[in-house]
Amino acid sequence: MPDNTGIYASFSLEPVEQTFLTEREGRPIFADKEFVRIFIAGDKHTEVYREVTDNDRLRFADAYKRFKEGAAAREQLTGTPLSQWPYLKPSQIKELEAVNIYTVEQLAALSDTAKQKIGMGANELTAAARAYLATAENSSAASAFAAENERLKDEVSRLQAQMKEMAARFEALESESGSKSRGRQVA
Repeated sequence: MPDNTGIYASFSLEPVEQTFLTEREGRPIFADKEFVRIFIAGDKHTEVYREVTDNDRLRFADAYKRFKEGAAAREQLTGTPLSQWPYLKPSQIKELEAVNIYTVEQLAALSDTAKQKIGMGANELTAAARAYLATAENSSAASAFAAENERLKDEVSRLQAQMKEMAARFEALESESGSKSRGRQVA
C-alpha cells in the first residue's frame, strides 16, 4: 500500500447524466455516482477528481467509511480543525484552507515543497503544529494517568472501609466468644 503522508481524499455522491437513457426517454435521467477528490496538503494546483475506484476505497478506507456513514467532505478528514487551534489568526486559517490544509495534523505533516508554496513563516507554523500535537499527546497521557490514579484511590478507600468493617466484625466475634467462655468457667 502506498504511503499516503500528506495526501488526503474526500468522497462525494454526484448526479451523473445517463445520456443513453436521457435520449431514449426524452427527458434528463441521472444516476448517483461516487466521486473522490484527492489532494495534497499545501498544494492548491494538484488535485484529482474522478469517479471512485476500488483502489480509492482501499487506499483511503477511513475517509471512505466516514463518507458512507454520512460525513460531509471536511468531516471525512481526521484531526484538529485549524479553527480549533488558538495559535492561528482567522486570516491564516483562510490562507491555509486555500491550499487544502484543514487540520493541524495536515499542517504538521507538510513536505518542504508544500512549505515553499505557503511562503514565509511556514517552517514556524509546521514546528508549532508539531509541538501542539506533541503537547496534546503528552497531556492525554497525563489525563489517562490522573484518571487511573483517581480510580486506584477510590479502590483503596473502598478496601480500607471493607477492612475496618471486617475488623469490627472480628472484634464482635471475639468479645462474643470471650463472654461465652467466661460463662462456662463460672458454671
